[in-house]
Amino acid sequence: MSANAGGEGGGTNGKARDYGEVEARLRGLDSRHIKAAVIGEVVETYSIHALEFGNRGEGGDKREILLTGGVHGDEPAGVEAVLRFLEGPGEEFLDCFVFTVIPCVNPSGFELNTRVNSRDQDINRSMSADDVEEAVLLRQFLAGKCFDVFIDLHEDYEATGFYMYEAERQNRLIGARIVEAIKKIGAVDGAENSDEGLDLPISEGLFGINPNWRDKGFSAYAYYENSNHVVLCETPSTAWPLDQRVEAHLTAVSITLDHYRTSA
Repeated sequence: MSANAGGEGGGTNGKARDYGEVEARLRGLDSRHIKAAVIGEVVETYSIHALEFGNRGEGGDKREILLTGGVHGDEPAGVEAVLRFLEGPGEEFLDCFVFTVIPCVNPSGFELNTRVNSRDQDINRSMSADDVEEAVLLRQFLAGKCFDVFIDLHEDYEATGFYMYEAERQNRLIGARIVEAIKKIGAVDGAENSDEGLDLPISEGLFGINPNWRDKGFSAYAYYENSNHVVLCETPSTAWPLDQRVEAHLTAVSITLDHYRTSA
């Protein structure tokens, strides 16, 4: 495993996808809980969608959650997990949270089934770049926003099992709890991290967010600029079937939200 902040997504397996199917599922969501918006049109007029899931006016103060998938186009389990969350289990958390959701950060890469976008740019290595349209739009969209938690769903084609990254302002980490729960779903990748500056894991399958990535990686950028806590999950895109990867992602999301729902 060559782990680093944002993971390694690999190349393409030659199977294109239809981003229109993602958009159709978004249109089919229960409009009572959804406010839809388009961040912008990028690269051959693909739209990056952002949704507000939940109602701020009901039930007093609610924690703000940022939930994203698909920053690498060949990592479909994150996109699928976000869609399934919106289509079902997410509703049980609306009493405590308001979600800002970007289901697919890299729509052109998703359709092409490539890590990079259609201009051969890795969004997750370019968050401060002005010539990467997706990065520019993400920075503009996030400007001025603050989130209690940012949950970013990734995959790693080299991994043999699940692993994750985490950072929290007061170092109150929940990653060990997530990793322990994932063991009931599949293996945890125990390889050491090759990202310079991180070395050994914090605990089994858990690494820190590398501050060296704050102007490159999406999760690092959003943590330092917008979020109190970031949880980045990596599932093994070749070692596990899609449903197993999606289950792992949804389990991590649920544990993270339960932690905040039960904390003061």
